[in-house]
Amino acid sequence: MKKFISTLTNNTSMYIYGIFFVFVLWFLISVTQSHGNLVFPNPIDTFIGVGKLLSTNTIYTSLGWTMLRTIIGFSISFLSALILGIIAGTYKKFYLFMKPLLIVLKSAPTAAFVFLFLILSGSRYAPIYIVILLAFPILYESVVGGLNSIDPDINDTLKVDSSNFFKSIFKVKLPLSMRYIVVGLASSFALSFKTTIMAEIIAGDTNYGLGSMITAYRNSEPANLTPIFSITLIAIVIILIVDLISLLIKKKVEKEN
Repeated sequence: MKKFISTLTNNTSMYIYGIFFVFVLWFLISVTQSHGNLVFPNPIDTFIGVGKLLSTNTIYTSLGWTMLRTIIGFSISFLSALILGIIAGTYKKFYLFMKPLLIVLKSAPTAAFVFLFLILSGSRYAPIYIVILLAFPILYESVVGGLNSIDPDINDTLKVDSSNFFKSIFKVKLPLSMRYIVVGLASSFALSFKTTIMAEIIAGDTNYGLGSMITAYRNSEPANLTPIFSITLIAIVIILIVDLISLLIKKKVEKEN
């Protein structure tokens, strides 16, 4: 017990030292890179900027729109990945059929898709489609990987008792694959949120959104980066919270399995 507490304390200390190092490095960069009209914000100015943003309604509206676009795109992506992943994990021919599409989706630059969907769907909906294309390969491979990881003996038993295909999938295979699916969810949602912000910045006019706020501040005050850093810091905190929740869910699933 003492050894465990000592290890935990040492790990926590190193984590705190790491955070302190990041802020020191940030401060040094702000001192060396701020010259002329260009203001590279230091941590103190950035936190003051966060406080100012949190006192306005715009930041909450923009955050809500960014999160809504992320959730819509992510939900569509997850549903598609679940359906196609089940088919691909069950039938190898379909898996081979889908493989070229997965290679294209994983290889193509995300920014290229942003410009494509800007033309096809307009700026307000382009971030949603980008999230779908970004998250789908990760979620799809998580579902397929989970199904392929099931013990062959269990698969043989299910083949013998093939009275109900959907029952074997939803009662046996998916629960056994849940660890892989949760990992895919954890690794793709935070990435989807970041991608939504990037797509909003590139798209420009998306009504509200964190990316739209960054673009507005960049156009109105190009030499002052403090508002942009403050918005970015808010996004980072949200992503860290999402990652923490995902990690806790992942540990719980692994413990149950």
